[in-house]
Amino acid sequence: MKSINGVLSVKSLVLAILSVLPLVVSAQGDDDVSILTKPTNFVELGLGNVPNDSYGFGQYNGLGRSGIFGIGNLSVQGGDAYGQGLSTRRWSIDGTNLGTDIRAVDASIRDQGHWMFGLNFTQQHHDIADFWTPMQGSMGGNTFRLPQGFGTISTATAAVPYGTQALTPTQVGYFHKVNVHTNRYNTGVTLGYDIDRQWNVQLDWNHIEQSGSKLISSGTDGNNKAFGATLAGYSTGKEAIQMLMNPTDYTTDNFNLALNWAGAKAFFTASYYGSRFVDNYSSVSFSNPYSSGKAPNGSLLGAPYPVDALSTPPSNDFNQVNFSGGYNLTPTTHLVGGYSYGRNTQNMGYVNQDQMQPGGLPVNSLHGKVITTHADLKLTNQTTRDLSLSAGINYNEHDNQTPAYTYRFFDLGSGPETSVSIPLSYKITEGTLGGDYRITSAQRLHFGYEYKETKRWCNSVLPIDPATGLPVGARVSATNARYYQAVSVLDCVEVPKAEENKFVVNYRANASDALNFNAGYAYSDRSSTVNPAFYSPLQANSEGFENYNYQAFFDGSRREQLVKAGVNYQATDKLNLSMDLRGTKDEYYDSVMGVQQGKSSSVNLDAAYQVSEKTTASVYANWQYRSRDMVSATGRDSVGTAGLTGWSNNLIDKGSAFGANLTHGGLMHGKLDLKADASYSLDRTHYNTQSYTTAAIPGVVCATTPGNAGYNCGSTPNVTSELLRASLTANYHIDRRSSVTLGYYFEKLNSNDYYYNYYQLRSTGTTTMPTNQLSPSYTENVVFVAYRYSFM
Repeated sequence: MKSINGVLSVKSLVLAILSVLPLVVSAQGDDDVSILTKPTNFVELGLGNVPNDSYGFGQYNGLGRSGIFGIGNLSVQGGDAYGQGLSTRRWSIDGTNLGTDIRAVDASIRDQGHWMFGLNFTQQHHDIADFWTPMQGSMGGNTFRLPQGFGTISTATAAVPYGTQALTPTQVGYFHKVNVHTNRYNTGVTLGYDIDRQWNVQLDWNHIEQSGSKLISSGTDGNNKAFGATLAGYSTGKEAIQMLMNPTDYTTDNFNLALNWAGAKAFFTASYYGSRFVDNYSSVSFSNPYSSGKAPNGSLLGAPYPVDALSTPPSNDFNQVNFSGGYNLTPTTHLVGGYSYGRNTQNMGYVNQDQMQPGGLPVNSLHGKVITTHADLKLTNQTTRDLSLSAGINYNEHDNQTPAYTYRFFDLGSGPETSVSIPLSYKITEGTLGGDYRITSAQRLHFGYEYKETKRWCNSVLPIDPATGLPVGARVSATNARYYQAVSVLDCVEVPKAEENKFVVNYRANASDALNFNAGYAYSDRSSTVNPAFYSPLQANSEGFENYNYQAFFDGSRREQLVKAGVNYQATDKLNLSMDLRGTKDEYYDSVMGVQQGKSSSVNLDAAYQVSEKTTASVYANWQYRSRDMVSATGRDSVGTAGLTGWSNNLIDKGSAFGANLTHGGLMHGKLDLKADASYSLDRTHYNTQSYTTAAIPGVVCATTPGNAGYNCGSTPNVTSELLRASLTANYHIDRRSSVTLGYYFEKLNSNDYYYNYYQLRSTGTTTMPTNQLSPSYTENVVFVAYRYSFM
């Protein structure tokens, strides 16, 4: 499924409003020296109105609820350093979007060359979805329960519809809408002190509090039984899907302390960074109303529902020391580099329901520890007047030192399983060579070479039990024995090594004062080493995470080519034209299954025209195309092809956007300025799936039966997002200090994603609780008025 680009790309309306508000009018008549030496302050107040509720429209701008909202902005600066004062002290207070819940306030005071102190606060609101649920419990909490009167839902196979496709009117009556959202509050303090002209120290601290919820799905647990149930034939329903409001009750503290030194030929920084993340919950719990018995939906259980639990993100700590610096070896040769060492730990207790852990856990917590190391070094040299060269190296290591353990458990379907936790580590080494050559005063050439090596391994491998040939503690079974034969720390990694070589060349030319041109080409080849002895230590039985011969696109061998070009033409003093082209092609030449190839292209056109001294107009157009071809298989076998059937899939994304802008000033004897904006975008995603046959894997049998059987071949309906925006603002200058802005903003989104059909009441799968979530579409007409007063 494709994310709806039209929604995710929606800019904050408040920012849009601010962008069309005019700059403060020059204080005509003020003393020229005061204008140059004193800051211009302003205070702005206003009101706007949103007519309709729409979480899609208000997703990031805080305007998802209908009604009046405030416009509040200010910028005030002062201190003896301004004007004709001899002091070096300055202060400032800035506030933006103060009338909404995406507000920000910054205040600082500094004595230049001596010290500084700053405070800042930001609030962010994110509307996620309008979500329907029968569960009782507050959004942002971690306990959700069904009322006993809701009754059970039978998952026993019956004539369609059944299960959640056949909820009773009483059960439907318990559904209610919740606006799922998160709020984020960030408070920061900055301190700085200049010890002398070379040394200074700076401290930054940020405290972040997050509340609300995000949506998450979970399967129900067949091991967690209801006690005292009186419903005949009742048996706890397993592996049925519940969508939950996962609480985001988090706090994060980030601390940075840095000591800086700067000399005539060198500079140096030593710093410490610390971060502590705390989740104030450890789990979210929810009722399980499902029964595998055939009692009708709505039948009363006669006892409390079984309560399942899902863990929330664990609290963790990160500490890091950093060193960086540079030295001018000669007037034309410079060396810069850095080193950092970090330690990430996580040791929260497991959320353990005894029904899922027969015999208990091997340990009560993860004892997680990851060591990160980074080093970089870069040398640049102005070899000649026309030629500069550079060379650099980067090293990054993620060393996962978490211990390995064997975990025996029951899965959600009550099956006994065994898995082994094997911590994955990796290191990436990169080297670069580059140069810039001035061919003539109008032509320049850049060339470069990059090398990248990635190595992956596991730090811990459990000892093998001679009697079974499996890791100590593993359960012996015919289906999983072949997955636990590893005796090397590399066998748990499918691609232990990858090497990539990349070549880049870019050319720029100024053909004339009015015309300039640029073009570039890049070629890279990533060669991946596939481990034939790979096994997945996490898998519990024959159902692997990746099918045999499947390669993830970010791991597989790949050749990539990129071509780009651009031209800018100043046709006249009033007309400017520009065009940019870009295209890529990826070939995954060693992947038997997985992504086979990908292509992308884009075209951007811009034009700006100065109609008159007081009137300007601009237009733009953009087209984008992306495609991806892959092959895979049904079935789940990571060491062979037994039982697998093949299919191929083609994905195509197409996008286009058009826009225009017009500004006209100086009306009504110079008092009125007008600005108009309009834009239109259309994004479409298309999937097509077909049978795919190899010598080892037969193709799938394409089903064309509607209903629960569905269609497993052919094309899906297009996923579309169509967005239209328009705004008109008028700014009237009452006098040299005061102005009033009137504005109108229109936004209309039409989106269609067939995936949302699955969420609807009566249309879900038989074991999926409906949520009635809709593909976001809306129409909003926003009006606003704001008054700005400027002063010195």
